[in-house]
Amino acid sequence: MDILNIIKILAIVLCVSIVIYFILKRQNQVLDSAEKVKTAFIGFIASFFDTLGIGSFATIVAMRNLFNIMPDDVQLIGTMNIQALITSLIQTLVFLQFFKIDISLLLITIIMITIGGYISSLIAVYIKPVYVHLIMLLAFILTGSLLLLSQLHFLPNYESNFTIHGWKLIAFAIFMLIAGMLPAFGVGYYSIVRTSIFLFGLSPVVGFPIMASASSFQMPVTSAVFIHSKKFYFKSTLILAASGIIGVILAAPIIELLDPHDLRWWLLLVIFYNIITLIKNFTKQA
Repeated sequence: MDILNIIKILAIVLCVSIVIYFILKRQNQVLDSAEKVKTAFIGFIASFFDTLGIGSFATIVAMRNLFNIMPDDVQLIGTMNIQALITSLIQTLVFLQFFKIDISLLLITIIMITIGGYISSLIAVYIKPVYVHLIMLLAFILTGSLLLLSQLHFLPNYESNFTIHGWKLIAFAIFMLIAGMLPAFGVGYYSIVRTSIFLFGLSPVVGFPIMASASSFQMPVTSAVFIHSKKFYFKSTLILAASGIIGVILAAPIIELLDPHDLRWWLLLVIFYNIITLIKNFTKQA
């Protein structure tokens, strides 16, 4: 059995195990009809645009603020990580089948992002909400800045390499460790991964298997900590996941019809909205 098949099997086992753990740790959550509809709409929109390559976390955070639901930030973050389990697993199985990637680079990415996710989740479930707001704010500013630089073509042009060595590989691993810490604070790592690919001269197609495979390990590990601490919205998680599947199915056929560059401008607007909202929340709590 080759390493790619081992990675797929481990991802499946890990995902299924965490889903079972989540169900066993279920807790009551009261939702009225309006809240259910809002949550379903958020899940659909977030996963729809996530499939198109702009990420889902920023969208969920922005729409949560807009609709005034799932008010607790730590529980929201736990919910976002848990609901993304299935999507990440499916993407992993697809991308590892059709995209070329160096095994060493893939393994380092998975390990570093997973370690980052586990460490940061241990911190996120115990610190005060005001510090969660601050970390989310700084992370959104960082990812938004990197995405803006990329959109304005200030980052180096990418090359067609599928692997890197030496100091570049070490620096890339550090980037991945930092990227892995973001989801535990409600921020996706799309921009960090994409930026690192530009900076280290890797082919852009490397990003697809890297992000999917790393997420299929990072999301379960990060989610386990939130589940153990009961930091999640049970019904909201199920609704986000169910409506998200529909969003993925409807978005998949039109991926090639849309311009990723234009979509990322929309993501920048979402990130900017989140930054403004977090600044207001942080000012009230400080």
